[in-house]
Amino acid sequence: MVDRAPFLSVTGVGRTFGAGDAQVIALADVDVEIATGEFTVILGPSGSGKSTLLNLLGGMDRPSTGSIRVDGEPIETLSDRDLTGYRRERVGFVFQFYNLIPNLTAVENVALAASLVMPRREAADTATGLLERVGLGHRLDQFPRHLSGGEMQRVAIARALAKRPALLLCDEPSGALDTVTGTQVLAQLQETARSTETAVVVVTHEHTLAEAADRLISLRDGRVVENRLNETPETIGAEEAAS
Repeated sequence: MVDRAPFLSVTGVGRTFGAGDAQVIALADVDVEIATGEFTVILGPSGSGKSTLLNLLGGMDRPSTGSIRVDGEPIETLSDRDLTGYRRERVGFVFQFYNLIPNLTAVENVALAASLVMPRREAADTATGLLERVGLGHRLDQFPRHLSGGEMQRVAIARALAKRPALLLCDEPSGALDTVTGTQVLAQLQETARSTETAVVVVTHEHTLAEAADRLISLRDGRVVENRLNETPETIGAEEAAS
């Protein structure tokens, strides 16, 4: 694996909710660096703080303490308007339950996202190309109700990539899928990190992903208990592809 300069730096980050006896410490003293083009897995059980960290990285929430820098710029000090711009222009999101617009076709769902950052005609061409890239070139005009779970998740990945984000955040992207389909979706995310300059961060409880990550970050009770690089990360789905 090629060494890369940090794209995203998290320093001393904490997040608390509530006050007094009702205060909950969701994150405490988190230090993390993520590089451009890195496939990062954030692993931890329910309540470990992994979704809270994902929300902070995506600018959907602000830390109570510490700093989060993207290309050297602290995003926690951005105005609400600039933070909205950060989410729109620099971050792509893939969620567990797809969140596709039901009355738009696959290509229309992706083109709508692309149109936020490029002209309409270019957005349509970009949407078609991205769906072909994730293996759905034959499903462009299908509505979500006519797609399988795995196909809908791949549309969601294409939609997230349509903005050409520097950071792609994925919250349990295979959680609603069967094992085989989930493996295919995760392999697509790993390939995205390896073939583009996108930093891909996947939040999951699946320990099988640990050796496939470029970087593994394990959380427990809001604290980082493991943060390591894999020199030769495994290729997701290699066994299935070989069989």
